[in-house]
Amino acid sequence: MGKVQFEKKPKPYLREWKDMSGEDFAQVDHANTVVCVTLSPMEVHGPHLPVVTDVWEAECLMERTIELLHEAHPKLQFLRLPSLFVASDVVPQSGSVQFRPSTIIRVVEDLGRSLAKQGFRDIWVTSFHGGPRHFVPIEVACDRVNRKYNTRIVSVFSMLIGRLTKGSSDLSDVFSEIEGVSREDLAGDAHGGAVETSMMLYLLGEKVKGGYEDLPQRTVERVLEEAGKAPLQKGAKPTLWELLRGFRYKIRYFEEDSYAGKPSVSSAELGQQMFDILSKHSQLALDEVLNGTTPMSACHSPLWPVRWAFTVP
Repeated sequence: MGKVQFEKKPKPYLREWKDMSGEDFAQVDHANTVVCVTLSPMEVHGPHLPVVTDVWEAECLMERTIELLHEAHPKLQFLRLPSLFVASDVVPQSGSVQFRPSTIIRVVEDLGRSLAKQGFRDIWVTSFHGGPRHFVPIEVACDRVNRKYNTRIVSVFSMLIGRLTKGSSDLSDVFSEIEGVSREDLAGDAHGGAVETSMMLYLLGEKVKGGYEDLPQRTVERVLEEAGKAPLQKGAKPTLWELLRGFRYKIRYFEEDSYAGKPSVSSAELGQQMFDILSKHSQLALDEVLNGTTPMSACHSPLWPVRWAFTVP
């Protein structure tokens, strides 16, 4: 049995923006076109994953989502802009590139305005980065553009965490049917742990460094427990206050540690299953956006009511 590995393949319905000419754009059917762009960081993910991890995960997830959507929407064309590594809330380690939330808002707002004036209505901003000072500013910019230009620009990550985890990084329920990894293995998996290491082994395995098999499980929750402090959350899903409190502790945690989770249980086979599950959820969510059954007001993250706390420069 060969090693499982994701392959990026050319698709006639997915075109690269950078390769198109003025004549190509003149022939675009705006009513049946979706523009996609990835906005994720160059960020350290433990000692073993490349700093492109979040960008690559987001790009591949969107590509697979588009493949699934094409089956139900064969007339749609997708144009993919080059990825932008403009992001905030990165792990404060050497190798991570940090931008201010206000910069993210300006970039997405300017991009959305430019595309809207060209006649594009459906625009998807994708990411695989859970920093609230990253995805909340994206939401704010999307909302501004939508209100002014009647577009449907969506922060895909924000929509998915609202649907899947209610704002936390805990994916144990989402991956509950996967064999080979337990709920305990996924406890506190927030960055460079079993989920991202497995996905990168599947998506870009040749760039994953060895040694992850020997990394111990490290989590914010364990650090709090060792210090005699209350856990990040008490119930199955976090309250808004717990999300805000957890954000503060995670900032401190990542000043010392560059990963959170249990990378040692990772495999490409697990990564393929996780990737397929997330792709399916993404396809279902964006299909509702395309069909108009999910309004823009329902595409926000659970932190939208307190967005002011995450958008200060």
